[in-house]
Amino acid sequence: MVKYLFFKGCTIPAKLPNIEELALKLLPKMGVEIEEIDTFSCCPDPIQLQGANQYFWLATAARNIAIAEEKGLNIMTLCNGCLNSLAIVNHKLKNNPELKAAVNNVLKEIGKEFKGTIEIKHLLQVLKDDIGLDKIKNLVTNPLTGVKIASHPGCHILCPEDIIGFDDPTDPINFDKLVEALGATSIDYIGKANCCGVSLSLAGDKEASNKAIRDKLVNVKEAGAQVLTTGCPFCFTQFDMGQITASRTYPELKEEKIPVLYAIELIGLALGLSQEDVGYKTHKIKTPLNI
Repeated sequence: MVKYLFFKGCTIPAKLPNIEELALKLLPKMGVEIEEIDTFSCCPDPIQLQGANQYFWLATAARNIAIAEEKGLNIMTLCNGCLNSLAIVNHKLKNNPELKAAVNNVLKEIGKEFKGTIEIKHLLQVLKDDIGLDKIKNLVTNPLTGVKIASHPGCHILCPEDIIGFDDPTDPINFDKLVEALGATSIDYIGKANCCGVSLSLAGDKEASNKAIRDKLVNVKEAGAQVLTTGCPFCFTQFDMGQITASRTYPELKEEKIPVLYAIELIGLALGLSQEDVGYKTHKIKTPLNI
């Protein structure tokens, strides 16, 4: 067993509680012991908050990391955005003594100190690096044989490559390997590394965001995939709910909507849980799953 402090973030508990519940149920079965804590704040958001106030972003993330350091545990998250903020700030402060001192000068007012003693990982990294796909494969009781699945890693788990270290940002394959370990057929497609478009939406350009959704889904369907999977709550919402909103602009999205499954949902199905168990009924796109 490996042990991590569970960083749930804001979006998953608020909008996707079934993902949080699944993680608590399944991770111990996969060899990951997780400890919960209620003193974390927002990561904070790597797009809007970082763009609005870099110093605030650094100090807030450093406070979260300091809490984990006090526990002596590395952080595991299910959110690409949380991973990105926390991992980048962790790297910046570890490698910039002046910046570290400046941030700690703020943290001392609340009795905290960033020391640089822990690491931050996404669930997909934990499964790849700590557990190993062979063990995951051995746990599968309902292999997803014959299901053609396209993976969408998402930007924030791929870049910056030298800090996150999960995969090649231009040709990612590690999420595909997990899909295959679950017994499914991994489908490669044009634009796999492209952004889901949520950053465009957050910047106020809904038209560009809808086009990003459209392009991704058209490429996925043309490649023959039956399911799209992701490990990011923003990407999930973008392709699940966003598939409906984007179809108002792009009629080609109205027919044959493609179901979107969170990585932990996909794992749950392969480990024998039902579609109801993983929370599929909470999705906006409820295309029947042959799983």
